[in-house]
Amino acid sequence: MKPIRLWPLSYLFFKLNLWLCLTAVIMVAASAVALSVPLRSVGSGFLLAPLLFYVTYVEDRRSVSDEDRINNPHRTRLVERYHDPLLGTEIIAFGAYELLLVVQLAGVPGGVGYLLLGQLPFVVLALYGSLKRYPTFDSLAVGGTWAFMTVFSMVVSTPIEPSTDLLPVFGGWFLIVFAGVESRNTLDLDGDAAVDRTTLAGYLGIRATLRMEAVLKATGVGIFWAIGGLPVAGLVLGHLLSVRLFRVITQRQDDRIERRDRQLTVE
Repeated sequence: MKPIRLWPLSYLFFKLNLWLCLTAVIMVAASAVALSVPLRSVGSGFLLAPLLFYVTYVEDRRSVSDEDRINNPHRTRLVERYHDPLLGTEIIAFGAYELLLVVQLAGVPGGVGYLLLGQLPFVVLALYGSLKRYPTFDSLAVGGTWAFMTVFSMVVSTPIEPSTDLLPVFGGWFLIVFAGVESRNTLDLDGDAAVDRTTLAGYLGIRATLRMEAVLKATGVGIFWAIGGLPVAGLVLGHLLSVRLFRVITQRQDDRIERRDRQLTVE
């Protein structure tokens, strides 16, 4: 058995986008402030979205597709190397999510209905492979899931009741996440073309997609500004900046590993 070195584990954290679990906390916090909900009342609700996203992202990454092998060869090798440990942590995160959800909903009127709603992201995950076959469907699914989970975390962990007041929060996050997914799709155009898969980014082209991303994200920030003013917009911008920072770090890790591989090849 090869010794586990630190750099593959840190690279795994970045390349599998597990850092999104951390940025999800900022999303929930921004949503709470936008809805005038004290952060302390959210409590363990801050853990629901990160746990859920850990499960979904690890499961999606473990299901290596043909385009993954083309677009993300380093990630594919790491996922295959750590397949069993990733599965183990995924199971633990799934159990923690379900347990936390049950505890949150114990004694709550309509708790069974909320518990069933909490399984909706897993339904999307099960269908995600099929959704990828159609342009925009994967982006719509991811955007809808992130927006839903952010709002859902608020509803089940705070006294806030489901109402139309939640729609702007849902809409703002949906636009931001949808735009982010399509922006990332511009990096996978070659691999998508090789397996005859087309995304909205493939139809629009890189420049048009990036313009769309800027407009949609600006609209999302504007929605939060309208809801809660500058403090909320600042939190949302902080979320976007943290996402950008993590992506820059990931790219630098990619470059470092590619240089290492070239050196090994020369040697």
